[in-house]
Amino acid sequence: MKLKSIIAGTTLILIAGYFFSLRYQLKNPAKVLAEIKQQYTDVEGGYIDYTPENYKKLGLETTIYRGGVITTTSEYDFIADAYSGELIDTTEITTV
Repeated sequence: MKLKSIIAGTTLILIAGYFFSLRYQLKNPAKVLAEIKQQYTDVEGGYIDYTPENYKKLGLETTIYRGGVITTTSEYDFIADAYSGELIDTTEITTV
């Protein structure tokens, strides 16, 4: 009986650890860029810096990727969360 409890407890801890590690794993930058490009229309291209960097805004710290999206009418810089791929901030670049 005691051996079954030890095996069950160890298995539960390993499964919880696996799912915890998935949550705090950096997302592939290429996938982040592809997801962000889907949010724009008439996309001609895009770029992303594969080096994650720390970012602090309004007292919150996170790890981000910086990149940009080029459409037929404008160019946008973006900041995306490196863990979730969520778009944090975007800025339209004006070209003369």
